[in-house]
Amino acid sequence: MTNDDEQINHARHVYTRIVEADEADECDALTPNVENAQTRITQQQQQGTNHDETTTTLVSEQSAQRVERNFRWMSILFGANHASVVSCLSLATARFAAVGAWQSGILYVAYVASALFGATGVVQSLGGRNALVAGMALYCVYVAAFLVATLNPEKEKLFAYLGAAIGGIGAGFLWTAQGAYFALAAQEHARALGQPREASTNSLSSIFAFYYLSEEVLLRAISSLSGSIHAIDWTFIFSLYFLVALVSTIGMLGVHKFEEPPPIASSFSALSTPSSPKMESLLQRSTLALQLLVRDPKMKYMIGLNAVFGFSAAFLGSYVNGEVTQVVFGGKSNMVGLLTAWLSIVAAFMSTVFERVAKSHGKGSVLVAGSVCFALVALPFVLDPNIHRWTPLLLIFIYTMQGTGRATFEGTLKAVFADFFPSDKEGAFANIILQNGSASAIGYALSFGLKCEHETNYCVRFRDGSLHDVRTFEWLVIGTSVLAIFGFWRAAKLHKFQTLIPHEDNSQDPESSEL
Repeated sequence: MTNDDEQINHARHVYTRIVEADEADECDALTPNVENAQTRITQQQQQGTNHDETTTTLVSEQSAQRVERNFRWMSILFGANHASVVSCLSLATARFAAVGAWQSGILYVAYVASALFGATGVVQSLGGRNALVAGMALYCVYVAAFLVATLNPEKEKLFAYLGAAIGGIGAGFLWTAQGAYFALAAQEHARALGQPREASTNSLSSIFAFYYLSEEVLLRAISSLSGSIHAIDWTFIFSLYFLVALVSTIGMLGVHKFEEPPPIASSFSALSTPSSPKMESLLQRSTLALQLLVRDPKMKYMIGLNAVFGFSAAFLGSYVNGEVTQVVFGGKSNMVGLLTAWLSIVAAFMSTVFERVAKSHGKGSVLVAGSVCFALVALPFVLDPNIHRWTPLLLIFIYTMQGTGRATFEGTLKAVFADFFPSDKEGAFANIILQNGSASAIGYALSFGLKCEHETNYCVRFRDGSLHDVRTFEWLVIGTSVLAIFGFWRAAKLHKFQTLIPHEDNSQDPESSEL
């Protein structure tokens, strides 16, 4: 190789080194840019993921808000319809005297019979929303009966009794439908928010109780007005109540109809021979309340919570309203209307308070507090039976305790029933009617059936001259409240046991298990 060739090769080698060095420098210069680009891509991907999560959360919250708005609207319409019925019920004896008393009795008998035989079948066949409309329509018939009987006094008894029977039948599956619809709404609300069903039942039950009780106060005020302003006649009052009931029923057609799952043939709702939901007989579906009471051990322990409200309401409605208020307020009959309105105001307010209490301390603490309040309705009469020494302030305390207890019954208790019996919601809420309605009927019967012979502070002479044993009734209320607390404790233990054991292994008898 010549000297020239060596110089050329050396030049090429040097050039190659220079090019490689330049490329390396360029790569080094580009490396930060590449890293920055990769960082931006990663950030954009993260932002996209966060955006998707935010969008999903927003959609879920909007869905939950729609469920809640719909439930509020249902509660308002239901409350208006039922308030018109309750207002007529409170005027029954004032307008029709003895006929009104029998009319109310027929209403409650039909109410309990409907819940026991037929209500669950109607609700499962029609669905929650449609059953609400049907029940409210039959309530309209009950209210219309007051108007028709007033316009046709010669057939007063016929129309009053017929309307009560129809209204009672409607009431049975109306309240069963309300419970079923409430359970479905709570399920959708919980699913949208991704929270436990128990949290949604707590908030929605408070919403329902507030509107239901508030509207009752408003329409009861019109009842009081009818007794103090003579220019307003019965025809106007009953026409107004009928219009409210009718408009609210029509409005219920606009409430959302939830997609309902087929009936679940659970171990508690099935008969001794297994059958699929499609082959389940009408008789079987119509008696789910009785089946659930017999087969689910929790249900029998819930009786006390429903019974204590029925007994205390009967005690208040018969003895306190009819006799004690007359003594304390010197015969001012309008004070009963004011005190019962105060009771509803307290119940509406406390329903919102108990929602917060249930969130922080659990629903069980609210139900225990309610049972104690029901006991305090009767306990002061045991401690000081001489009602002639009573003051208006003490009587207001009695109505406050009843209102506070009622708030737990109308809200928290129904939320607990939805939690304890999610697969048997129709039968569960029909049991509330069955248990509470039966206790109310027994309570009103005892208020006039418990007789005594010698007048004392506990053997009270009523205004009609008859002597009645009020002490037995008072201890019945107190004793039932104690049983209610222990019964709920036992039912809660059984519920916890059933939720811990897989469904297929739930054939074990929880009553005989170590809890």
